[in-house]
Amino acid sequence: SGDTSVKVWDFSEGECVSTFNDHSHPVWGVAWHHSGNFLASCSMDNSSKLFDVVSERCRCTFRGHSDSVNSLTFLPYSNILCTCSADKTISMWDIRTGLCAQTFYGHVNAINNVEFNTQGTAIASCDAYGIVKIWDVRQVVEIETYDFEPHPANSVKFDTSGACLAVASMMVV
Repeated sequence: SGDTSVKVWDFSEGECVSTFNDHSHPVWGVAWHHSGNFLASCSMDNSSKLFDVVSERCRCTFRGHSDSVNSLTFLPYSNILCTCSADKTISMWDIRTGLCAQTFYGHVNAINNVEFNTQGTAIASCDAYGIVKIWDVRQVVEIETYDFEPHPANSVKFDTSGACLAVASMMVV
């Protein structure tokens, strides 16, 4: 949200049931933890936050990126949160401790989106210059790189098998 807030809406009631105003700059994305009790957000304020939706409190602020945090996703059925940033890095965070467990380096442009495969063994990331990378989570290495330049890559999503990757791009005129 451009007003720095994260809002949770109950569509059955047609109303906002929670508002979190903990970021100092616009919020770019949100991701639900598999338990449904936690919601993570990422912001232009260079941080990500973990909110407890039951107690309606911020549980943790993840600091470590030196530029806007543009996207985030949870490793399926785990306590690992993955973030990507305009600082050209991907970080994996343990939400129980708030500590960065791993950082991936290799992009040379701002990273727009990051996504785990359903098996949790690989990460896909894409950047502002159309570079898409696949990373091995266990070995912390880049597996493959695809170049979609000159068009920025805005989003990546694995299919359920993990064998196909969809890439959303934008033609710049």
